[in-house]
Amino acid sequence: MNLIKYALVGVLALGSGAALAEGGAERSKQFWANFRLSQEQLHGNKDQAVVASDARKHSDAQQKVAKE
Repeated sequence: MNLIKYALVGVLALGSGAALAEGGAERSKQFWANFRLSQEQLHGNKDQAVVASDARKHSDAQQKVAKE
């Protein structure tokens, strides 16, 4: 192939890549937002679990002190 054909192939490849990538950042952000939401629905909020665990430890400690 001569130089003009290589240049044409390069331009077409870059142009088609740019057309396919349009809106990719928005789709990626939307995917991760939906993923985080679904994981939170499945597993619960991590902060809530820590607060609940701390509250249980505190109440258990108070019950032990009250028994003694």
